[in-house]
Amino acid sequence: MIVLDKSYLDGASTPSVRALCDEHIVLMSDELFFELMTTRPESQQRCFSKLPDKTNPVLLMPNVGSLLRYEMEHQAPCTPVDRHRLPDAFQFNAKLRDGTFVFEGQVLKDLEAWEKRTADDTQGFIERWSIVHQFFPELNGIEWKDFPRAIEEARNKTATNAEFIRDIYASFLDEDAPKNAPPADTISPEWAFFRWVQCQILCGLRLFGRYQGRIPDSQGKAFMEKAEHAMLDSYHVIHGSLAGAMATLDKEIREDLLLVLPSCVVIPPAAASTAGANNGLQGDAAQAPRA
Repeated sequence: MIVLDKSYLDGASTPSVRALCDEHIVLMSDELFFELMTTRPESQQRCFSKLPDKTNPVLLMPNVGSLLRYEMEHQAPCTPVDRHRLPDAFQFNAKLRDGTFVFEGQVLKDLEAWEKRTADDTQGFIERWSIVHQFFPELNGIEWKDFPRAIEEARNKTATNAEFIRDIYASFLDEDAPKNAPPADTISPEWAFFRWVQCQILCGLRLFGRYQGRIPDSQGKAFMEKAEHAMLDSYHVIHGSLAGAMATLDKEIREDLLLVLPSCVVIPPAAASTAGANNGLQGDAAQAPRA
């Protein structure tokens, strides 16, 4: 069971992608599907053309929000995540493979609504990133020369200290968390709630360090796109850490995965890895099998 991300699908060779799909159970998350639907046309065509042209070339997985809702409803961890796969047989629309797919009608409306929800989620992600230092008093008032090392130590603490993650989660429960959110003392690395908190903090610390502790005053299109990509990458890390395996060429996703789960299987192995592209709708694009 291996989670797929866009950097691998876009950057790996067609034989490598197809061998991965033939030899393993490959999971495509809703977040990845969104990226594929909103990427540049040439990238979209390249990605879909690499997938096997058959029924169920991958297993379609719900988004992280769906996993969180499952845990609230059942008061139990969402793992193993492959049990949440969409059950219906499907085949991707052939026009996605040849680059002629056109978004129109209800499909276009659904995509626009999806983009709006993602933009709202991105704004919330930025707000959490802007206050991440509040969980790390050691980041306040230090000299710039000590800042990178302090960020690294904070990220290591986030990745390895489960009680620290539960404490942060408990602070969220005291604010505006849903009433049926699982109690803090029950969550563990097998829970999406645990990984969500951990990966949001981990990614927030990276960005806090990159922007030297300040959100840019001018949040233009380029900044918002980078923030959205960072948020989606954090979701890929959540999926990968819950599944225990991931195919990625993205250095930062690989780094975060191996921080939170050193036993995670990452394809390709580090020696073969190169920098990747880091830079409701499934009904029409994922059709029923052709007769």
